[in-house]
Amino acid sequence: MEKIGIVGVGKMGSALLERLKLARVEATAFDIAPSAAEAARSLGARMAASAKAVAQASTLIDVVVHNDQEVLDCTMGKDGILEGAQAGALVLLHSTIHPDTTKKVAEAALRRNVYVIDACMTAVPRIVRQGGLTFLVGGPAELVERARPHLLRMAKEAIHMGPLGTGNVAKLIKNLVTASETLIVHEAIRIGQAGGIPCGEALDMMHKTRSESVLNRWQERFDLSGANPTVRAGQNLYDKDIPLAAEVGRQFGLDIPITEQLAATGRRMVATKG
Repeated sequence: MEKIGIVGVGKMGSALLERLKLARVEATAFDIAPSAAEAARSLGARMAASAKAVAQASTLIDVVVHNDQEVLDCTMGKDGILEGAQAGALVLLHSTIHPDTTKKVAEAALRRNVYVIDACMTAVPRIVRQGGLTFLVGGPAELVERARPHLLRMAKEAIHMGPLGTGNVAKLIKNLVTASETLIVHEAIRIGQAGGIPCGEALDMMHKTRSESVLNRWQERFDLSGANPTVRAGQNLYDKDIPLAAEVGRQFGLDIPITEQLAATGRRMVATKG
């Protein structure tokens, strides 16, 4: 039976603790913020004095901190996880970080006979609490399978993406698509506003007339048969409509760098195919 530890019990970490509590799984926890530690204690966690102390009490340790430096500090730093982890322990890095950071921690851990995988999270705390989380996991299959029962106590799914670091890459490209949509919609409604359409009306129009996501029909849009994926694209949208939107935006005197880059890329893509 795995003994569970968790380092970092802020918004996301406390949401994971709530899921563990529902599953009647006890955990040992640590956070540098007193308010977070107190909230974790109220959820039934046994509080430790350091990340090292969490590792000493655990065989499976969840790391839920903010960024690359915090991951390095709480794993490899003074009183960190690797100072206290027993041989055979498994460390799960849940943060959205560079895959090289995961590999650096894993290399240091292996010298102590401790194992590391990346298990990135794809939901906000509210969705985690509702059980809607999916983990994107990178690492050796046997370690992923060892972690899976634990992950599925906190989430609806754990997808094994491939070797160590691929969970990190998967989370980054997912967020790239999500954030890019917001940025281009922002430029679009500014073009609309300059052309006389209030932003709210433009957003409502796009909501009512939106096409099905390309991710729901990716087989139609991408050719994966060659060494590199290519876009199956008709000419009008990419070499006429997007450039025309960019031209209109320029005429309105707007700074629309994403639209401009999309226009240039669309023309180039169609020209290359032609």
